[in-house]
Amino acid sequence: MKTEFWVTNFAAPGRAGRIARLYEDAGWDGLLFTDSQHHNGDVYQSLAIASVSTERIGLGTGVTNPLTRNAAVTAAAILSVQVESDGRAILGIGRGDSSLGHLGLRPAPFTLLEDYVAKVQGYLRGEAVVQNDHAAHLKWIEGIPKPPVDIAATGPRVSEVAGRVADCITVAVGADAERMQRNIDRARTAREAAGLDPATLATGAYLNVAAHSDVTVARRVIRGSIGTMAHFSSMPGAPVDEVAASERGVVRSVGEHYQLALHGDVRAFHLQQVDDAFIDRFGVVGSPQQVVERLGEMLDRVPLGRICMMHGSRGADPSELAEVRDCLATEVLPPLR
Repeated sequence: MKTEFWVTNFAAPGRAGRIARLYEDAGWDGLLFTDSQHHNGDVYQSLAIASVSTERIGLGTGVTNPLTRNAAVTAAAILSVQVESDGRAILGIGRGDSSLGHLGLRPAPFTLLEDYVAKVQGYLRGEAVVQNDHAAHLKWIEGIPKPPVDIAATGPRVSEVAGRVADCITVAVGADAERMQRNIDRARTAREAAGLDPATLATGAYLNVAAHSDVTVARRVIRGSIGTMAHFSSMPGAPVDEVAASERGVVRSVGEHYQLALHGDVRAFHLQQVDDAFIDRFGVVGSPQQVVERLGEMLDRVPLGRICMMHGSRGADPSELAEVRDCLATEVLPPLR
């Protein structure tokens, strides 16, 4: 299986085109912008600007949610990006976290997520979708190739939803290959039970990855995003008992003390229990050679069509962030390919 290497970043007004060109020129296969309105700018405007600023790189949401936009609005937005990018768009959806927390909302229930994604898929296929007892289709989308819909999954219930209604599942469970495979297997089993071919479900993983000749720099840069990923594993519906025993206590502590205002930030209080050993286990951190070897071993165990790398944190030193980003592009991606 050929693996694509994507990267995540923040939707930054005034810089979206420059960021996208930077990653395209560095050889990445795709770029995902986060959808979290209290932490960054509008994701679809950023993706549209990135679309007309690049030629090759894939572009998508990493991720949006079922509550801040109606299904028809989301479908119209990603189809607009699909047109502007000449077919390079992907729609990533999850239950929602920081985007909802700042509105006083909890992550979307599993049933709501499934219904929402099914409606979005219907709109993307040009079908009439019923909302509030009214059936309607998007009237302007004839001839536009349908962008794939990807569900970000941490626990078993969302994995099963992905199997039934998505085109791709991207697991977000840290660097635990066994847990990745378990959730992918759940998704494929659910897909088969729904009468669909499990082989048609694409697979991917969100991973915290940082490479640097000085491992302490790599750890500093990735520390905040490691905390965010650990937080995902402590959310309702993502059973902590499936986390490796060596990591379970830290994951519980992060979940109990998580500071939403410092989401993904290296200065957050909830990182007090996130020590170097946890960062090394839960993420992929080290010298370029160590990172290449670990990712290669992971791909041998869990064939993935896509790895989405979270390679930095809010509040990290900008020069160190740039060093880690450049190291990944020049010393990690080429040997992995």
